[in-house]
Amino acid sequence: MKAIIIGGGVGGLTAALALKKIGVEVDVYEQTESPRAAGAGLSLWANAVRALNYLNPAILQEHVTVSGTIRRQDGIPLSSMNTDTLKERYGSPTIVVHREDLMNALLTETGDIVRYGKRLARYEGTTAMFKDGSYARGDILIGADGIHSLVRKQMHPDSQPVYRGYAAWRCVVDFPHDQVKGMWGESFGKGSRFGLVPLTNGRIYCYATANRPQNTPPDDHKATMLALFGNWHHPIKQVIQAMPDEEILYNDISDIEPLPYWVDGQTVLLGDAAHAMTPNMGQGACQAIEDGVILAQMLNKHATIKDALEAYQKVRIPHTRKVVLRSRSIGQMGQQTNPVIITVRNQLMRLIPSGITLNQLDFVLANQF
Repeated sequence: MKAIIIGGGVGGLTAALALKKIGVEVDVYEQTESPRAAGAGLSLWANAVRALNYLNPAILQEHVTVSGTIRRQDGIPLSSMNTDTLKERYGSPTIVVHREDLMNALLTETGDIVRYGKRLARYEGTTAMFKDGSYARGDILIGADGIHSLVRKQMHPDSQPVYRGYAAWRCVVDFPHDQVKGMWGESFGKGSRFGLVPLTNGRIYCYATANRPQNTPPDDHKATMLALFGNWHHPIKQVIQAMPDEEILYNDISDIEPLPYWVDGQTVLLGDAAHAMTPNMGQGACQAIEDGVILAQMLNKHATIKDALEAYQKVRIPHTRKVVLRSRSIGQMGQQTNPVIITVRNQLMRLIPSGITLNQLDFVLANQF
C-alpha cells in the first residue's frame, strides 16, 4: 500500500510515521520550499503524549512539564491543575515543546520522504495533481494541509475558516525562569488574555489574545501589547519588552464548522484540514497527532482501505466535533467584555472543584492507544 500525504506539518508527519510503522509506503508533499520547523510553543496534553510515545518515545526528548494556573490580570489565582494529578489520572502531565524541536524530531524519524515546493492544484481519485504540472499517485490520499486545506476545499467547497472575533500574538523569548516566580499559566482580563509557559534552554513561550476586527494587524505589535497588558501582573510587561520584534507572530483566530464527512473515495482529511479549532484547549496539534495514529491503526485493522476510512471517520468526527465546539465556547468565555459576566465567570472558576474540571476533560485526555 502507498499513501500520499498533502501537507508536511505536525499532523502530516505524525501520520507518515504511524503509517510507516505498519509497513505502508509514504510520500509527503509540502507546498513550502523548505521544512516548516519555525513557530512557537506547543502544548501537548496526555492524549498526544501517549500517541507520540506509542510511535517512539525519543520524539519527546526536548520538553518541559507544566502546570496550568488561570489568574485574573492582577495575578490573583482563579483555578489550577496539578501536574501530579494529571499524570496519575491520564498517565502523563501536560508538556510544552518548541514546535521547531517537535518538527525536527518528526522529520528525523520519518526520514527523507518529504517533497518540498509542491502546491496542490486538485486531486483526482487518489492522484494528487500539482501546480507545477507534476503528479503523485497512491492507494490512499491524505489531506493534512491545514485550515486553508485545498483538499477540503475540493471535498467541501462551502467550508471556510470562520473568524471568532479575536486575534493572537505568539512569541518565544529568552527570559530567566526564576524571574517568572511561579506565575506560569494564563491570565484573564476584559476581552484579552496573556499566557506564560516555560520552554527548554531558558526560553519562554508567551501568547496573548485580544478582541479585534478581522485582518487588522497592528503596525507595532510590541507597542500594542504593552498598551493592552503593560499594567498586568509581573512579569508580563518585562516579557513583552524582551520579545524580539522579528519573531512576534500574529494571527486572526478562526476555526471551521464541523464537517459531515472526511472521506471522498480513498481520499481522507486529517488535522486542521478536517477540524481546525481555536487554540483554547491546546488541542489543535494534539488532535492532529491522534488522527494520524488512529488512521494508521484502522488501516492496519481492516481488510480494505474503504472500511478503514469509514471506521476512522466514524470514530474521529464525533470526537473532534466536541473538541472544536468546547474550544470555541472556552474562547468566548475568555474573551468576554461584559463586566457582570466577567465577575460571574471569575467567581465560578474559583468555586468549581478541580475534580469537576478534570471530569470535563476526560473525553479528551482519556483516549488510549
